[in-house]
Amino acid sequence: MRIQPRAGRIGQSNRGSVSVGREQKSQPVTFPAPKGGLVTTADMASQGPGSATVLRNFFPTLMGCKIRGGSQKRALAAGGGDVKSAFKYKYGSNEKLFMATATGIFNMTSPAAPPTTTAADVSGLNGGDWCAFQHTNAGTSWLVCLNGANDRQLYNGTSWTTTPAITFTDGTTMPQLNYGWLFKNREFFLKNGTLDAYYLPVNAIGGAAVVFPLGGVMKKGGSLLTGFSWSLESGDGLNDMCVFVSTEGEIAVYAGSDPSSASDFALKGVYQIGRPLGKNAWIRAGGDILIATTDGLTPMSQVFQRDRQALSLVSVSRPIEDDWRKAANATGTGWTLKQWPEQNLVFVAFPENTVITDTTFVLNVLTGKWSTISNWQALCYETLQGGLFFGSLDGYMWQGDAGGTDDGLTFSATYLSQFSPAGQFGQRATATLAHMYFRAKTKPKVRLFARADYDRSTPTFNSVTEGDASSSEWDVGLWDVAVWDGASTVQRFDFRQNVRAAGDMLAVGCVITSGGGFKLDIEVDLATVQVSNGEASA
Repeated sequence: MRIQPRAGRIGQSNRGSVSVGREQKSQPVTFPAPKGGLVTTADMASQGPGSATVLRNFFPTLMGCKIRGGSQKRALAAGGGDVKSAFKYKYGSNEKLFMATATGIFNMTSPAAPPTTTAADVSGLNGGDWCAFQHTNAGTSWLVCLNGANDRQLYNGTSWTTTPAITFTDGTTMPQLNYGWLFKNREFFLKNGTLDAYYLPVNAIGGAAVVFPLGGVMKKGGSLLTGFSWSLESGDGLNDMCVFVSTEGEIAVYAGSDPSSASDFALKGVYQIGRPLGKNAWIRAGGDILIATTDGLTPMSQVFQRDRQALSLVSVSRPIEDDWRKAANATGTGWTLKQWPEQNLVFVAFPENTVITDTTFVLNVLTGKWSTISNWQALCYETLQGGLFFGSLDGYMWQGDAGGTDDGLTFSATYLSQFSPAGQFGQRATATLAHMYFRAKTKPKVRLFARADYDRSTPTFNSVTEGDASSSEWDVGLWDVAVWDGASTVQRFDFRQNVRAAGDMLAVGCVITSGGGFKLDIEVDLATVQVSNGEASA
């Protein structure tokens, strides 16, 4: 007997008909280590692999990012005013760290621990916004400091003085000088609210100053804000030029060595950049000078080649342009930049304000990548003997990247990757399982999470990771506990945790909370997220 085949039937279940052709597919999506640093300007469709949309309390590195250390109070300035500026004296083996409030200059090299206060080396002052540069002359190296409100202050390695004095023929007084720098062994100065500069004879510390007017050069008015020497080659050399910068972003560049000779000291050109964000808002880095402006962190080497609009495209801060402009609009001026050479990092601090609070921008000068720091409330930074220090509110000086807490309080480091489509754009996907790798000396405690469609919110995590007291690192390991003949080996740890996020674009992140007495040594490596693709979104 021949059996006739039955027509196909749709499968049934107690929940109704089984869907045909809508099979859920699970696949991994890989997110490389965040070598690209913080990027907040890219749209969702063009975010590059290896960038981060949140990178808080991490330092950018060549391999990705590592968690910062804590911070500890090291000194308290008498009077308790906010620490507005910091500067360093170094000559031979003599290295001193100074910080200034609105009323005094304080030696913070070996201060008493708070709550004991440190008395001022120089008191009775009227302004804390100092600039400082060093000038060595006839066997003495002078730290020259100006604030535009008091007489110029000089430090010779042991004591402070205001002599030798500077004299003027046009009625100018020393308290009117707000900025200075050294160009070919000649001191240049700027005067409050004017377009006049002044200079001294070669190798002179005091004496008669000669006016160098730039009113006819700076066409947009304003006043001179800052200046520096700059060379087309790395370091100081034959191509050194003297640069004057106005509050309106005009840059006048002169070449030569004798300002009294028009034929020798010639104007090379006047160029336009964004409005500078402070007289101390520039840094020497990688043979170039980077100027913090409203348009971004502008390389001096590009000023000759591009107009203002094009300069923003090559700004070093281009990856964080939105956050940079928000901070610039909130503060106006008073920014300071400081390089930490030992770690190849630059710290960008702004004055206290109500919009951008509790934040520092951090740049790795080797990679040009960014991150942010929170919790430090830093108004200015300086380094001493390889360590990082910053001035803060109410007269406190802190040491940064030290220990595992912020003065006994825990802090969290947060990373969120770039957003990536799990399949085609417009196809919704659900993240279900995150898998992330870390490099560390001891296993950390980590919370993994996922986000969708440019949701940059981050969770909290209360489980604290404490540094290893038995580490054999110098100045970290404990005597009679650390194994000094053993190597501190970095190991690779991985974590798998369930996550939940659904959308067209997905990202993966982690939170690590530091809370011990020792600095953590943790770097973020690559991650994968298991996703399930569903129906195309409407």
